[in-house]
Amino acid sequence: MLLKNKHFIGQVPLNDDIHSVSLYCFRHFLLHLNIGPFVFFYLTWFAIWTYHFGLSQYPELGVIITVIIAIFHVITCLFCYWFVEVRAFMQCYPERMPSRAEVVVVKPTANNGYPEMVPLRHGPDPHTHKPQAWFIFQKSRYIYDESEKKTFQTIDYPLSNSFHTYLQSKGLQNDEISQATWNFGSNKMVIDIPKFIDLFIERATAPFFVFQVFCVLLWCLDEYWYYSLLTLFMLITFEVTLVQQQKRNMETIRTMGNQPYKISVYRQRKWIKIDTTEILPGDICSVLRTNDNNPLPCDMLLLRGQCIVDESMLTGESIPQMKEPIENVDENMVFDFERHGKLHVLSAGTKIVQHTPPAKMQGGMKSQDNGCIAYALRTGFSTSQGKLLKTILYSVKRVTANNFETFLFILFLLVFAIIAAVYVWTEGTKDPKRNRYKLFIECALILTSVVPPELPIELSLAVNTSLIALVKLFIYCTEPFRIPFAGKVDICCFDKTGTLTSDDLVVEGVAGIGSADSLMTGRDSISPVKQVLLTCHSLANLDGDIIGDPLEKATLNSLEWTVTKGDTVVPLKGRSGRWQIFQRYHFSSALKRMSVIAGHTLPTGETSYIGAVKGAPETLKAMFRKPPERYDDIYLRLSRQGARVLALGHKSLGVLSFQQVREQTRDTIEQDLEFCGFVVLSCPLKPDSKAMIKELLHSSHHVSHFVDNTSF
Repeated sequence: MLLKNKHFIGQVPLNDDIHSVSLYCFRHFLLHLNIGPFVFFYLTWFAIWTYHFGLSQYPELGVIITVIIAIFHVITCLFCYWFVEVRAFMQCYPERMPSRAEVVVVKPTANNGYPEMVPLRHGPDPHTHKPQAWFIFQKSRYIYDESEKKTFQTIDYPLSNSFHTYLQSKGLQNDEISQATWNFGSNKMVIDIPKFIDLFIERATAPFFVFQVFCVLLWCLDEYWYYSLLTLFMLITFEVTLVQQQKRNMETIRTMGNQPYKISVYRQRKWIKIDTTEILPGDICSVLRTNDNNPLPCDMLLLRGQCIVDESMLTGESIPQMKEPIENVDENMVFDFERHGKLHVLSAGTKIVQHTPPAKMQGGMKSQDNGCIAYALRTGFSTSQGKLLKTILYSVKRVTANNFETFLFILFLLVFAIIAAVYVWTEGTKDPKRNRYKLFIECALILTSVVPPELPIELSLAVNTSLIALVKLFIYCTEPFRIPFAGKVDICCFDKTGTLTSDDLVVEGVAGIGSADSLMTGRDSISPVKQVLLTCHSLANLDGDIIGDPLEKATLNSLEWTVTKGDTVVPLKGRSGRWQIFQRYHFSSALKRMSVIAGHTLPTGETSYIGAVKGAPETLKAMFRKPPERYDDIYLRLSRQGARVLALGHKSLGVLSFQQVREQTRDTIEQDLEFCGFVVLSCPLKPDSKAMIKELLHSSHHVSHFVDNTSF
């Protein structure tokens, strides 16, 4: 994004959250365009009314003009409250220099919140003692970079170092701690809940509510004061109910933040206990499963040890994910959060369900509490959890009952109301005895009667009726006023596994070995095929339960083997045999494959190693030493039949030393492979899938089915 600001010098890159920043200074109070000009209008009209028309001769005209000026004054002030740009134009003047500016108008990018006017703060950097200007927008601090980029920017977190840099880090020292504290602040995700009166004022100044109150005041002038007061009471009660619901929702969101607890960090060459709110980027932390099952306090890069993490709070994925340390990765590689985050990063808000500390016989840093070693990357609202909370707090404006279609309908009726009001005024003024004040009130009531004050309540009742019907079907909605938009949906897109089909995968067998049209079961398959199926997976044993990809669990269950601690695979029954996974290259959506180095102990006591690879058939074809002639025909035919098909590859590595195993690279494993067939899995349809699809088709919906990167 570019910093598009005519009051700012140059155009330089900012970030994806902010579209533009404008600098302003406040005018004198009397020079505000919503104050000074109206003071002049009031005084001028009072003088004209007094000395030209006379107070006693034209009292009705004087009151009407005064009321009209007051209405325009109130509308102008409300526009300053509703629109930040109008407020800046009315009350401020642009400033080019950040050192002199008092406030900034920040415009976020689309779907990232609303424009805000926030104070620009000034103060010296505690280390360089140079003057700095900064502002806080949506829980993030933006500092003006006067030396290089000439723009506001956030402090860079340590997210682009080489793996070697992270592994060699020895924690923060005294001077680094004070500098990091100034730059990043505390590791808190505090969500401030506004007071009831503040939320009520915000709703009471909404355009629709202001118009409704104006209508009520007009009715009071026309001797309908008892009905008007009752209507006003009803409107206020309705808004109070909505404010209370809003406060409850905000309190629920606040509970999503982490509660502080003690954690071990390596600072000043020793392990110490600190509060999680004091963690800073660059800290070396010891992470482990706590007795209270506390969530992780910040985003961390796993340096040493293994973790199994429950990420359901962030991703909604119920299956715990395995996290691998970077000590087994090429140290010269530069860390990329998007690329390496899924495998090596422990995200804030997630919970460790099992951890394996670094082996005692290995060198490197170890913690006193036997935890895994991790490097703090991001803290506070910059973490994955913090960004999720910010999305909830500062997302696009929530849809209300007063939607666009409602206003179009009102404008349509307003045309007829204006015609009627003009007619009444024209005919009424022909009668010299008619009270002009009463006539003006009647015309105003004609215009306002187009919008009944009960309209929002009526719309809300319609939505609540829909909510009650949905709740009976165990369907819940967090934004009820989006329900009417569901009536516009005419395309339905479905994933297959777990949506149209059940989560229970069935292993049909292995194809492509022997007769091309036959399926061989896993238990009957020849040794290399079984070795790949047993070892090439990311399953883990968690308190006696096997966790991981349902596809891999189904494959292992079909072979009647299981995973124990230490990445060891053993048979369920008393058959001999034991395989251990020594190196795992996890599945990557970009590479469309995964591979492992596994081994088993020979009678001589030595360990024989193999390389096992599985992945998309079109990806692995080039890696096989000699793929079968009908390779493409076999997997394409099976795919068209609705099965999930994965190609299997095997490579014998022989007897290796531990150091030789560590030196094996992914590229070495994934070449000159022996083809071991295609594992074929099927997913049975859910009982009601066909009926639901037929019902959608009969209701004129277009139904699409997504498989991988294609749709049908």
